[in-house]
Amino acid sequence: MEKRRVRLSINGVVCGVITGESEKYMQSLALEVGDMMKQIMAASPLITREAAALTVALSCCDDAHKFSERAGALKERMEELEVAAELWQEEKVELLKSAVDTQKDAQMAEKLARLESENSILEESLQRMKALEARAAGLEEENNALRQAAGDAAANEQAQLAAENDELRRRLQEANESARKREEALQATQQALTENQALRQKLDDLRESARQTERELEAARETAARQPQPEPDQAQAAKPRPKRNRRNPLRYQAEMEQEGLVSFFEKDR
Repeated sequence: MEKRRVRLSINGVVCGVITGESEKYMQSLALEVGDMMKQIMAASPLITREAAALTVALSCCDDAHKFSERAGALKERMEELEVAAELWQEEKVELLKSAVDTQKDAQMAEKLARLESENSILEESLQRMKALEARAAGLEEENNALRQAAGDAAANEQAQLAAENDELRRRLQEANESARKREEALQATQQALTENQALRQKLDDLRESARQTERELEAARETAARQPQPEPDQAQAAKPRPKRNRRNPLRYQAEMEQEGLVSFFEKDR
């Protein structure tokens, strides 16, 4: 029988099978296997497609072994019946010979008729056994084809799952890297906000200190303006005071810091 490669689709899995059977017959086998897998997956929703395929293969193997055992038993029974048929045929010939000699023997004629009926029954049983043997051989071929189809389906499923697993790992790594970069950017932003807030607070303190110094200078000027001016004679009689260098009140002065004032310009430390 000429072998050919047949492309089958079993429950969404495409596989090729080299067989001598017709493509229509192999497609019917694939449809039957797909229906069995769907029934198993409907009965057990958590089962994988690989496990369902293996379950179908095990079921077919079990049926094939049982049919093979039955075929063997039927074959043995057929051989026994063939031997019995030969014996009965020999007995029939002898009875026919006896019937020719003793045509008036009614008992021999009745026995001959009974043997003829039994012979017909045996021939029918023999035909049924031959049909069962052919069916068992066909089931064995179907079992081999199902084993190959299940193996191809499992290999394709495993390769597809491995590829999906690699893709998921790659996406997970990319997501982790993106999350790490976002976390670093967030920390940098928070640090910049904290530094900016500290600088604003420091600037506000400096401005408040400058305003306080201006208010004190204005108060000192008003106090000096309200003091009475000395008479000309008294001014001439008074000893001239040594000239002191006027300091900038905005510069850093230790005595102002002791009085609770802070200069606008900080001293370099």
